[in-house]
Amino acid sequence: MENIVFYFSGTGNSLHVAKCISKEIGDCEIMPMVKPFNSTKQYSSVGFIYPTYYWGMPKKVIEFIEELKLNNSEDTYYYSIATYGGLAGNAVYQMYETLLNRHCIKINYGVKLKMFANYVVAYDMSANIDKITKKSNEKLTSIINSIKKRRRNKINKLTRIFKSMNEKFINEVPTMDKDFTISGNCTGCGICGKICPVKNIEMANNRPEYKHHCEQCVACIQFCPQKAINYKNLTQNRKRYTNPEISFKELIEYNNK
Repeated sequence: MENIVFYFSGTGNSLHVAKCISKEIGDCEIMPMVKPFNSTKQYSSVGFIYPTYYWGMPKKVIEFIEELKLNNSEDTYYYSIATYGGLAGNAVYQMYETLLNRHCIKINYGVKLKMFANYVVAYDMSANIDKITKKSNEKLTSIINSIKKRRRNKINKLTRIFKSMNEKFINEVPTMDKDFTISGNCTGCGICGKICPVKNIEMANNRPEYKHHCEQCVACIQFCPQKAINYKNLTQNRKRYTNPEISFKELIEYNNK
């Protein structure tokens, strides 16, 4: 039987994980969690790879899981990986809980994976990209080996504070794009609109316009070649990051599947 892995990614981290898994387990389709998915296929394994936003899942991932339609076979192996930079919070258990309550699907193996922290809105990013990425890839190798062996683990419920913080974020995030600023350095190249995984940016008169269904993935900030896009007055002098294994063209291609 075929395998499938779903991902959500702004800067490429989760797509990199999905690609590594797909390569190792073979016969595996990679699909973005950006539009409804409906399939009657019976998969051997189904994976979910997503970043941690405010100690939980991104709004788009929650919506995707709630609308997901799969042939839920008892023989299918389900796993999830929550990538995170600072604190994973409730992100692993939230996927377990949402799938179980919404679709009676039980995650067999759920883990977190520390990757390069890149939420430039909140902090300047580390210069130790190579060191952090190396550790992340070593941990990923171990996780993939567990997936190939179809291992199972217990997914522990964490404190309610993480759930409350994520719910607050989910309510506020769509209009947080009102605080993005566009400087005179903007050349109208349109990369920001192409790279946005939820199509929240349209070009008007060669300038990006935000449509108020933002996810705060900040791909627009990270990928802007002129550093013309910033958040309030916070990010102008901060470093930028995109996953070194994923080009913006590749991310655009996968996100538009």
